[in-house]
Formats: sequence, C-alpha cells, structure tokens
Amino acid sequence: MVYKLLSIDDATATRNLMLQNTETNSLEKVFDDSGLVNEGETFYFMEIGKEYECKIALVGDMNHTHIGEWRKFDVLKLDEKIGDKLFLKIGSKRDIYYISQQSVPDYDSTMRTIMLEYIRKDLIQVNNLNSGNLYP
Repeated sequence: MVYKLLSIDDATATRNLMLQNTETNSLEKVFDDSGLVNEGETFYFMEIGKEYECKIALVGDMNHTHIGEWRKFDVLKLDEKIGDKLFLKIGSKRDIYYISQQSVPDYDSTMRTIMLEYIRKDLIQVNNLNSGNLYP
C-alpha cells in the first residue's frame, strides 16, 4: 500500500514515523528499527511529504492478555515472503498488515479470520527494501 510520510520522531534507538495511507486515509504510527538491524541499507532515505510503497507488520499474537489492541483480521494470504521471512498477510477494513508466521503458531490454515492482540506496528518494507532482520 502507498503511504505518505507525515512526520519523523528520531529517538535514540528507533524512529517513530507517522504515515498516512493514500487510499484509506488511515493514520499509522510505526516504528522504524532499520538502523538497528540492517547493515548499510536503512529507511533513513524517507522524506516528509513524499509517498512510498510500505509494508507494516503487527507485533503481537493470538492471545488476549489486555496489553495491546485486540482486533479481528481477515486472512488474505498465508505465505507472504518478505525478504527471507514468511508472514501472514492480513486485512482489517481496507488496511493491510503482516504478522510473522512464528507469532501465530496455532493458526489453522483453514481459518479465514483471526483475532490478534498487537502492541506495536513495525515498518518492514519500503519500496523494494526490506528490514527482514527484525524477525527470527
């Protein structure tokens, strides 16, 4: 999905980015850890006001522990490869996200929807550059 970068908040270890989905107008506060996990290539080239093709991963799992946001998602694709990692491609309304397959070990491939509790959103791909080292 295409997002417009609205703001960058540089923290010591990670950057907080505010993105706006150009199709749905949804605002997404995402973490950019590419400077911590990637050697050489990071997402630091992104500029406020410009648009980028982005993939956003949800960090969480299928257990409801009341520490994050609990939501229902449609499963759009079981084996979405980003870098060398496998994710579930999931959607809510018209927004698309990804979750590491390792985060949902109890997922049954016949399920068309899943309930997830997530505590954060990570930027894992910008254009064709991915930050796949974030996930084991």
